Amino acid sequence: MKKVKMTSIALAALLVAQTLFTGCGNTTDKTDSTPADSSEETSDVQSTTNETSDSEETEAAEDTGSTSHLIGDGSVTLTIFCDFQNAARSYYTDLGDNPVVQWIEKDTGLNLEFIHAPANDDGTFFQNMLLGDLPDLIFSSRFQTHYPGGVEGAIADGLLLDVTELVENNAPNFWALCEEENDPDIQKKIRGDEGKIIKFGSTFLPPTDNNKVFNGLVIRQDWLDKYELEAPVTLDDYTNVLRVFKENGVQYPLALCEFFNQSQFYANNPIASAFGVSVKEFDLDDEGNVHYCRTQDGYKEFLKLLNSWAKEGLIDEDLVSRNIDDSLRLFQGGQAGMCFAHTYNVKQSVAVGPATDPEFKLLCLEMPKKNASDETHLSSPTRSINSNSWQVAASSKHPEEAVAFIDYLMSPDTLLLTAWGTNEGENKTYQINDAGEREFTEFVTNNPDGLDYDTVRALNMCAPFQIKYDETMEASQYSEAECHQSWDAWGKQNDGAHVLPRYLTLTVEESEELTRIKQDLANYSDEMVYKFIFGQEDIDAQWDTFVAELERLGSTRGEEINKQAYDRYLERGQN
Repeated sequence: MKKVKMTSIALAALLVAQTLFTGCGNTTDKTDSTPADSSEETSDVQSTTNETSDSEETEAAEDTGSTSHLIGDGSVTLTIFCDFQNAARSYYTDLGDNPVVQWIEKDTGLNLEFIHAPANDDGTFFQNMLLGDLPDLIFSSRFQTHYPGGVEGAIADGLLLDVTELVENNAPNFWALCEEENDPDIQKKIRGDEGKIIKFGSTFLPPTDNNKVFNGLVIRQDWLDKYELEAPVTLDDYTNVLRVFKENGVQYPLALCEFFNQSQFYANNPIASAFGVSVKEFDLDDEGNVHYCRTQDGYKEFLKLLNSWAKEGLIDEDLVSRNIDDSLRLFQGGQAGMCFAHTYNVKQSVAVGPATDPEFKLLCLEMPKKNASDETHLSSPTRSINSNSWQVAASSKHPEEAVAFIDYLMSPDTLLLTAWGTNEGENKTYQINDAGEREFTEFVTNNPDGLDYDTVRALNMCAPFQIKYDETMEASQYSEAECHQSWDAWGKQNDGAHVLPRYLTLTVEESEELTRIKQDLANYSDEMVYKFIFGQEDIDAQWDTFVAELERLGSTRGEEINKQAYDRYLERGQN
């Protein structure tokens, strides 16, 4: 195979240290998120044909008019690099031990062999994998987020196959999912600047999840009631509520986290968005111009607000070493009055909080605004198509089968299979309820062997193969009123209009230059920002010097690079 250029490898190693993308914004190993809804009949047909021989299956297909799922004849082996849930590692050697995968091998006539990164890998395994012979199929976000020039750069370097023609002509299920999106920009999202399809097999979302803000601030509703306070909306409201909490002995009125490295936080920019800036990114304005957030006057206002809160003890210096899970524990345990959370954490908190305090009640808050009528534009609503995608290695001897297999994963019956399991044998994983919908059996929800929910899911379903989340399952797991209230609050007068689209692609040269610029900016300004917040540096006295240094380090050039990429994105499909 053709090896990648060493300059690209060196830059990709540098990029490993950066976190550039969040999906739905949840940092937990959330196996509940599962792909797509479909009809019950297709699953029943699939289960029936699984028990027949190849010849019987062909006859059944001819009789019913259905299409055979056979892709190979048993002689084709596809090697696959993909996720392997931590909950399954103590039970399975690799994903090939999963019953869903074994069922899929029978159904497709393919042999599947797996390569997985070790648990808690930081990207080093993927980086080393690029130096050797690649597997046939690779599921990862790292070509998009960590490789110079992205997927198109890896194609140009001879690592990845340009699958555009194969997908255009041989992927009906993929195109059906694209059409279901009813999105006029879908072609811009799945293709790069050169028109190549670079997002084949990326994640699609059902209505429950799509276009919602999944992250924001939560508060103790019972404490608001106790102190006769209204839910805060404006920054002045927030300050008043935090002061009352402090005056009444709350240890951490607002338990913030170290927000530069917490992707959920900086993807949604609570507090900073009130001033029209993000926490650490290049942002858009209404005219489509790009600005580096930390050179803007709004960022100075943001820092001055946090500085005033720090002086009053409304936030604390421990936030520098605290992650989101740490702040959630303080909130759930009664030490904090407010923190940042994901909708799934809202569900968890509603269950956990009353164990410490029976009066525990939670409320999700609107994003803070200067004025109640203001709109904020720097949260990231969840949307189909993200940086994760399936890629075919240029060295693969079975490219047609590889593309056909990924398209097979997007078929309606396979989407149900990977979400709910095979439902074969004594241990049924799902049943049909009175409403005619699937629901998990007690084998999953109250396992007789004492296995927790995530482990049962990891052992009996196949999240790594899920390309669209299942609507029935998603609606069920977010059925609590507090979950729906989170979307109402966090999405109110709040959108992602000033966030650079996640679908931008950079050339190799742009990647190299922008990576250096962003690293230089962060190395200098991250430390300075905390010094401003906690009073070690005077904001008014040092601000002009701070901005001048950022410009010297390349903030203006970074704006130009992002603007060029944004303009190319807008032009996709025009010809």
